Amino acid sequence: MVYLTISTSPFQSQVSDLLPCNNNAKSSLSFALLNAYGLLKYFDEVITLPSSSINDLTQFHSKDYLRLVLDPELVKDNADNESDPGWQSLASAARDWGELHDKTQQPPWFENKKLLYGFYAHTLGLDQHSEGGSCARCMELKSSSADSPRVEPHSEYKSEVSEIDLNSSVLEKYGLSHDCYLFPYLPLYCEVIAGATLSLVRAACLRQERTISINWDGGRHHASRSRASGFCYINDIVLLVQKLRRRGIRRISYVDFDLHHCDGVERAFQYSQSVQTISVHLHEPGFFPGTGSLKEAAAGKNVVDIPVQHGMDDAFLNQLVHRVIMPCLRRHNPEVIVIQCGGDGLMGDKYKEWQLTIKGLADSILNILRGLSDANVVLLGGGGYNERLMSRFYTYLTWKVVEFSRDECLADPFDGEEDVLPDHEFIGNYKDEFYKFWAYNIDGGKGKLLKNDNHYDHIARLASIYNV
Repeated sequence: MVYLTISTSPFQSQVSDLLPCNNNAKSSLSFALLNAYGLLKYFDEVITLPSSSINDLTQFHSKDYLRLVLDPELVKDNADNESDPGWQSLASAARDWGELHDKTQQPPWFENKKLLYGFYAHTLGLDQHSEGGSCARCMELKSSSADSPRVEPHSEYKSEVSEIDLNSSVLEKYGLSHDCYLFPYLPLYCEVIAGATLSLVRAACLRQERTISINWDGGRHHASRSRASGFCYINDIVLLVQKLRRRGIRRISYVDFDLHHCDGVERAFQYSQSVQTISVHLHEPGFFPGTGSLKEAAAGKNVVDIPVQHGMDDAFLNQLVHRVIMPCLRRHNPEVIVIQCGGDGLMGDKYKEWQLTIKGLADSILNILRGLSDANVVLLGGGGYNERLMSRFYTYLTWKVVEFSRDECLADPFDGEEDVLPDHEFIGNYKDEFYKFWAYNIDGGKGKLLKNDNHYDHIARLASIYNV
């Protein structure tokens, strides 16, 4: 048996979907589908109300940076921000479905972001009506230093672009512009999503039995100590690894399957002997973040960069796992493996760069779990910009983890003759895909083959470079 922990709930999902690139839906659809398939009942521990403290976040991030992303102005009441049609449509669908089926979630799907924040403040025993609400805790970050960034008071938000009156050079310095602009309720997002990942530390440190812990809302691998980047404001991965080390875990391996290179994580641990970072990523001229070359890997102490080209498929990734990743992992012999399970390389993602299938990527991840049976595992989310596709992927991957972890023979919910999603509160979001789970397979109607620019001699070269 394996001890299973997951951090997820309607509350956490709605907080995660405050992130603009989630389009109000990525995490909410994922939670609802997990629930519809009845997968949460197999977990030994379900964490529903995570949070983190200023002290947690300053273990990696600088106070000057946190003064900006946790600024109390970002959680002040504003009526203009409450009318978000995408947000309201999900809440309305959940309410209507719950009334029809006599089922309600506690806490519920909140009608607007103000109610969501109010629930958080009330749960933590904070006064949401005081200046800054929950971020009254942020007051300890205040400084009279002339070098500290200044945030000017403001009264209006737009739904897409924050109007905080900051000097543009300050925003640029901290990466808080373009794809990482300051958005309403950003402090709530940072505290909860970092807290969700950090809540997995206790299980990951258990020695009596193997543990697998999950937070599909984590995996924000681009953020650095004092800079946001690539939709990532708080690097929950670095915070997790640091806390594991403080708890006495000596050897940790981090494996990243995201389409993009894990520059923030690699930079944090590039000279560490105890933390191994392994990243499979697209590496082509002009592709973000532009890091992750073999030359950069050679400059690190325990870095394994695996740059690949456009069109990578399941078979190529499977060979990379068996011939490069697994031997490198065995050599490091980690006590805990942290795996970032980004899905922006899946067939059907908006990037259209790789052509991995849901089953193929899940199998590569499960092969690591099978191959290093003595290590505890933490599974985190990551990129993925087709919300309906990602909800399917994280649901299927969760099932495969449950199936792998349980001694008893469980009925496979994806093995039926009818490829139909179960009825649930957000079933209407899948109507354009005819309510099929496997809609993004080649034979499912949404899949599309790409030219594969990768060659197998590259795998042999990588194995030689890393001496495996």
